[in-house]
Amino acid sequence: MNKNQNIAMGISLAVVAIMVGSAEIFGEKEIIFPEITAVAMGALIAPVQSWNTSRIRLFAAIVSAAVAGVCIVRFIPEILILRIALGLLVAVSVITLSKTSFVPAVSACILPILMGTKSPVYVISVAVMTAFILIFQKVLEYFGLHEKYEYRPIEPSSELLKLRAKQVITALVIFVLPAHFHEIFFIAPPLIVAFFELSGKGSKLMNRKYTAIALMAVAAFAGVMARFFISEKLGLTLTFGAVLSSAVIFVLCRKAKLYFPPCCAISTLPFIIPKTAIIKFPFEVTAGYIVLTIAAVIIAKIDNNTN
Repeated sequence: MNKNQNIAMGISLAVVAIMVGSAEIFGEKEIIFPEITAVAMGALIAPVQSWNTSRIRLFAAIVSAAVAGVCIVRFIPEILILRIALGLLVAVSVITLSKTSFVPAVSACILPILMGTKSPVYVISVAVMTAFILIFQKVLEYFGLHEKYEYRPIEPSSELLKLRAKQVITALVIFVLPAHFHEIFFIAPPLIVAFFELSGKGSKLMNRKYTAIALMAVAAFAGVMARFFISEKLGLTLTFGAVLSSAVIFVLCRKAKLYFPPCCAISTLPFIIPKTAIIKFPFEVTAGYIVLTIAAVIIAKIDNNTN
């Protein structure tokens, strides 16, 4: 398994290098889609695919969500909490209608909203980078280097719809203050994805929530350290820093035996934020995820008491 995972990690790091390198070459920051490292973790590196979805549905969900996010920025009034609310509703609808558990689609929709992205370049990058990952997944499966996942449609039952409503409402209540003060790292898209995964019915992540918090914090600090020391101080490329921080978190996830895709996205996010925000990023991310973890625990306890 380690040999197969090493191959998957190598492929994933190559995709990160292509993505960030392209952004540097063309001067288009919108090419950098941090969630692609999460998709790589869940689709390639994890022994079993992290989400109940097929390749086609995964691709359709993430691209649809990305398009929706850009459209919201273009056409909806510049009221951040309104845009976030609409983005969450659209993303959750996409996930539900696709009959999958592919919650990273939430990140694809919310990221352009938080960053104010209007460029179609972002959508193209999401589509191309996701396609790379899925093609490589197919290749690894063909050569017996990755276990094939058997997708089972998730029907939108009343129970699921109630859970999604609780998740969206809870998230929006938490997001009001960060959105008002525009402290967006408290509600960074990968944190939202992690919240949805953690508060899902029968979440295995709940049993390792403290490890998840630790990985999220380490990922945030690793990304910032790589950006600050390697790219800013040493003057090396963002590509080198992004690949290094991704490699660190890939290895840590494997060592912890917790294949936690959202923390991988967090490690890449520092490479698209302003220099002036680097210092506060890991602290706000960690604090935000702790709050969202507490909220997820409360949702889980309420559900357990009502069942």
